[in-house]
Amino acid sequence: MKAQPLSPVRILDALERFGPQARPYNFDDHFDCWGLAQRVFDWLDDGYDLNTEALDETTAGNWRPIGERDELVPGDLLATHPQPDPEYHVVFYCGRVGDVDVVYDSSPRGAVPLFDERQRIVGERRIHTRYSRATETTERLRDDGGAYLRLWHDKMRYYHAGLHERLVAGGAPEVRDLVALRRAGGLSDLPFYCRRRLPRDAAGRELYDNSFTRHLDYYVPDAAPLPDDRYEEVVGHSPAPGPDLRLPPRPVLPPDLRRPPTPEFTAAPAWIAGPGPLEVAWRSADGPRVEPVRGSRVEVWEETHDIWRHRLQRVDSGEPVTAFAVPEDLLRADSRFAVVVYARGDAGYSAGAVAPFLYRPAPGNPLLAYNPVRARGLRPDGRQPVPAGEDALLEWSVPRPASDQVAVDIAVFEGGTCLREGAEPVFECGVQDAAAGCRCVVPAAVLSPGREYYWYVTPRDAAGREACAPSEAVFVASERR
Repeated sequence: MKAQPLSPVRILDALERFGPQARPYNFDDHFDCWGLAQRVFDWLDDGYDLNTEALDETTAGNWRPIGERDELVPGDLLATHPQPDPEYHVVFYCGRVGDVDVVYDSSPRGAVPLFDERQRIVGERRIHTRYSRATETTERLRDDGGAYLRLWHDKMRYYHAGLHERLVAGGAPEVRDLVALRRAGGLSDLPFYCRRRLPRDAAGRELYDNSFTRHLDYYVPDAAPLPDDRYEEVVGHSPAPGPDLRLPPRPVLPPDLRRPPTPEFTAAPAWIAGPGPLEVAWRSADGPRVEPVRGSRVEVWEETHDIWRHRLQRVDSGEPVTAFAVPEDLLRADSRFAVVVYARGDAGYSAGAVAPFLYRPAPGNPLLAYNPVRARGLRPDGRQPVPAGEDALLEWSVPRPASDQVAVDIAVFEGGTCLREGAEPVFECGVQDAAAGCRCVVPAAVLSPGREYYWYVTPRDAAGREACAPSEAVFVASERR
């Protein structure tokens, strides 16, 4: 940690620039909790490596137990443990709004405070991304997690002494009022997601964006990014629907915000890959209502044993290519890799199609018992309406049904309940001989008009291995006329 004084305003400014608000929590070496801290200090301290000062067995002495909260100053880096631990987590302490302590946190879960115009807390948004790891096991992430201003939570037990000293030298104890600090930095009084419900895009997903993360090529958000001045144009003025409100009509995205659909693989390496040509091929949807593909991006990633990802190669093309050969000199034996393909349109990149593989595994590699196959192409999805009083036909696909889906489990939850611990589904079904079909019928009797339903598909392969995470989709039961 550098020694020169540092003001809390600079940290708040960096968090506003780099924190991927309202994007899915991205569990890799970029925007998980520690990745965000690294990005902030890369910017503040001109590329300083925070790992050498705060995230190593030798740096435990740099952390101090938190006594009283009044000892902390805005900008303090807080941690659950003084050194790496399976439950390790870090946040930035930001100060107070009224008598409410708040932190800035990149996490799959948390409570986001809602304040009125007098800066009084009037409620909170519960954030909980159920499947938060951004690997081949989660090509679909709900847009809940990510970096937000959140309510303090008591698991934060330590603060970084070196950063604290820099903040004190920079005048931090003089002001703890977060609103005043943000004003001093030229920021709005509070982030807008603390003042009103988040807007939604045409697929019903909540949106936010900021200037410093919009361009980053190693994270393509599922929802289309929107600059702040386009929200009203795209989502209208309606508040996000609550559990007892009628759903507003789906807005139509303007042409410059529509992205091409995700490419569909036609060939990919087997999960257990050996020496020899490793090639992927894909196709893109076409048709009068499909956004045209202008180019492609292909990335090769290595995924370490703890599921952190490191990009090894990126290839951009100004033409819509449809095949790629993985250079074997990039690969290491007994390690996991993934090829990720994006289609580029006039409004940006599609979501990524992911082809994972385990390269020349050693006999004892635990991933030999891993099932990487997940259901894709779930329909209905994107809050697509299902006619009132009719059964809902759920459909999906897997690459090789005879081996990838010998059995399958389906669960349907009413919106607002699916992410609660111990929530009961309104419908569930287990099919033991599922190789022949990728469909399931949900009886109309279990669906209530005007409600959202999240449904999950979990296949099991011929070896009896269950997919490590379900695939998720959302539909709406229409109102009766």
